[in-house]
Amino acid sequence: MTNKRIEWPVALFLVLNPLITLILAPIYFYNFGFQWDILLFALVFAAATNLGITAGYHRLFSHKSYDAHPIVKALFLLIGASAFQGSALKWSSDHRRHHTHIDGEKDPYNINEGFWYAHMGWMFFKDSVDQKIHAPDLEKDWMVKFQNDHYVPIAILTGFIFPMLVGWAMGSWLGGLVIAGGLRIALTQQSTFFINSLCHTLGKQTYSKEISARDSWFVAILTHGEGYHNFHHKFQIDYRNGIKWYHWDPTKWVIRTLSAMGLATKLRQISNVEILKARLQAEAAELTKHGFAEEKLAQMKEKILEAQNRMKKLREDYEQFKVDAVRKREELKEAYDHKLEELRRDMEIARLEFQMGMKQWRVYLRSV
Repeated sequence: MTNKRIEWPVALFLVLNPLITLILAPIYFYNFGFQWDILLFALVFAAATNLGITAGYHRLFSHKSYDAHPIVKALFLLIGASAFQGSALKWSSDHRRHHTHIDGEKDPYNINEGFWYAHMGWMFFKDSVDQKIHAPDLEKDWMVKFQNDHYVPIAILTGFIFPMLVGWAMGSWLGGLVIAGGLRIALTQQSTFFINSLCHTLGKQTYSKEISARDSWFVAILTHGEGYHNFHHKFQIDYRNGIKWYHWDPTKWVIRTLSAMGLATKLRQISNVEILKARLQAEAAELTKHGFAEEKLAQMKEKILEAQNRMKKLREDYEQFKVDAVRKREELKEAYDHKLEELRRDMEIARLEFQMGMKQWRVYLRSV
């Protein structure tokens, strides 16, 4: 940690906010009991706060994984500020540096400096070497620039004054301040910090063995889907982190909902072919370590990817042919029906070839 000095405002807040909250929370519960309306508000506000970071700071501003309507951007900037994790501009700049220099000396939260340092210790120090903003595109965005220039008052207003006023309206300004304010901030901060620490320590390196990032379903639950971190580092432009239907990724679902409402556009997504290719490459590297022949593995990979590509092409042809068939049904119905059946058979054959290739591949993996 050479050339680093303590960042006192940040360090004091990270220590004092949870400490004061732990003192005031018992006082609140002793005097008012469990006011379920305030607790429910705090829970909803905490979920919104996490979304302000995950869907806003992270996937929208840091990675440009999709485009959002100005109203959505403004909401994410306001709610994101209430998390007290810095402005969207500074947060995104640090995060882009992390992706560019992952596990290296210039990585702001380098896991090789230790779990505690990656978790939150890095924020206790001001890097005297590099304080530049590495996000020129965001510096040109007037909304992002405005939030950055007025970050402290916006954060205090949204993070403490707003929940205090809601708590007052519900019968306890102290409950709003302590539970929906201080406690919410402390818990949402810690859940976010786990991405930088736990997701670089525990979990599976599904798509790349070369970086420390790991996929963790546990952290995904804590962070609205951000726990599939190995995938994210390999394919950072993708608006999804959990790509399977059963992956817990509420951030992805929110973005899709915004898209359905016309409030989000240009959702960026990596093709299934590229994703499978990366996964097979990572698994092949593991199999090679256990003595499997590289040439045999390369042949199997090629066969699987060819089958997947064939399925994709046949599916596209099938869908296009159905569109054409509707237009020409009256003219050549019998010929078109025959062609559709032929395409269905070809797709089924390609699907079976793909499944057989994957089954054989999994047999290899299970033998490791």
